[in-house]
Amino acid sequence: MTTPESMLPLTPVSCAVLLALAGSDMHGYALMKEVAAQSGGRLSPGTGTLYAALQRMIEEGLIEETAGRRGKGEDARRKYYGITRFGRDVARAEMARLARLIELGTERKLVPAGRQRG
Repeated sequence: MTTPESMLPLTPVSCAVLLALAGSDMHGYALMKEVAAQSGGRLSPGTGTLYAALQRMIEEGLIEETAGRRGKGEDARRKYYGITRFGRDVARAEMARLARLIELGTERKLVPAGRQRG
């Protein structure tokens, strides 16, 4: 049985996709825009990179195709993706892993001032 921890560490694209889908189901183009926005433009996967990652994440059980939000004028050919329960567990495990790194970095005075919690 695959555990969330066995999936770590996530690639930056996988982590960003799970973060985006934790908010709501999205189609590929919206995901590309959200990943770029949440990273301040530092992570901007191309179409091929994103769709290869989405396919791999489906195979790993992290995300799934969903019905999505079909609004008026919405292109029926668009595929929507949503995070699975396992994907949410993996995202939580990754966030915990990253939080531990931040704590260690804070202890060793590597976290820039103003970025520290508490």
